[in-house]
Amino acid sequence: MNRTFPLVALPFFVLLLASARGQDAKSPVVVKVHEGKTEVTEAILPVDPTPRIQIRPTGGMGLGLTVDGNKMLCCGDGAIRTNFKIDDQIVYPKVGMQQQLPAGSAAKKRYGFTSTFTHNNIEITQEMEIVPGKGDKSSEGKRFLDTVLIKYIFENKSDQPRKVGTRVRIDTYCVDNDGALFASPVTHPGKILNGVELKDKTLPPFMQILQRPDLKNPGFVGHYTLKMDGNLIGPNRFICTTHGIGDNGWETPAIAANGDSDCVIFWDPKPLPPKGRLVMAYGYGRSLATMPESEGRMKLAFGGNFEPGKVFSLMAYVEDPFAGQALILELPAGLERVEGREIQPVPPPPADSATSMVLWKIRVQEMGEFPVRIRSNNGVSMLRTISIQKSSAE
Repeated sequence: MNRTFPLVALPFFVLLLASARGQDAKSPVVVKVHEGKTEVTEAILPVDPTPRIQIRPTGGMGLGLTVDGNKMLCCGDGAIRTNFKIDDQIVYPKVGMQQQLPAGSAAKKRYGFTSTFTHNNIEITQEMEIVPGKGDKSSEGKRFLDTVLIKYIFENKSDQPRKVGTRVRIDTYCVDNDGALFASPVTHPGKILNGVELKDKTLPPFMQILQRPDLKNPGFVGHYTLKMDGNLIGPNRFICTTHGIGDNGWETPAIAANGDSDCVIFWDPKPLPPKGRLVMAYGYGRSLATMPESEGRMKLAFGGNFEPGKVFSLMAYVEDPFAGQALILELPAGLERVEGREIQPVPPPPADSATSMVLWKIRVQEMGEFPVRIRSNNGVSMLRTISIQKSSAE
């Protein structure tokens, strides 16, 4: 199958192809592929279990961040401050100290904190979770828990449409520099950023904060993850500015730091329908924040002949695969793998694409219902059930 075929069309296209091929005069069958769950369990890809970043929570959804015990990413506890705009009203969260995050799926321990408050029937929950960083690993191939994923979960408990936005102002600091400046290698290569605003289409997927304003010798580099995946809404504005000047509680001008820098991250107000829910999020830490459910995302497609004794293809399309990603195929009785190893490394994408493909060929031994599972070594698994039945026209 052509690698450039639009991924969003693949499941429907392949379903039609499979059904049509199965319904010939020799052995007519009807094939249906049922969507199953996508689950996140413990990653096989090794992650060093020791957190390398420390969250220092305060009341009012404030926090501080320190890497490796001594590399500060802001000017102390509470230097990362959050407030909201609800129906054009600026709102400050009135909550005390955060609580420890509850365990995740399969009772997996989560490192971080959470707190919740309600304003005029809008419930807002902040979650701060230490997650593995992308692109930062030890010589043994392990990744570090060196980044924090911060979410703001809005739930509209009313019967009326609302508008909600978020602002995070950070009194920045980088190891020993209270006036640390910024860089955007994707959108502004070769430049140090000071007193600028990046927004909407000009907003990069991530920003950097530099211990030293020297791109060739920056010292320690921290990362803000701004473009999010899945149902997480990333910010639409990032302002590099100075500390304590020109702030009206929401809008902030871009002013040169002059030895004392801040940054301000905005999610401009968005509609929130009655009983609706949305999640705004960003990452901050040594590395780029990762989310297992979206890192190296998969889409599955089926094609070929599904009659008993015949062979069909299972294709896993992997978007932006991570280094060392591998897929594992699990088949039930009644289906037999005839081509492709049970565990296959995901190859690098071709030069003209960001998507890789892993292929298996499978023989149908009998008709019935067959749960097929693909596992990725980042802990994500996808389940699809193939139903192969005799056609009623037989």
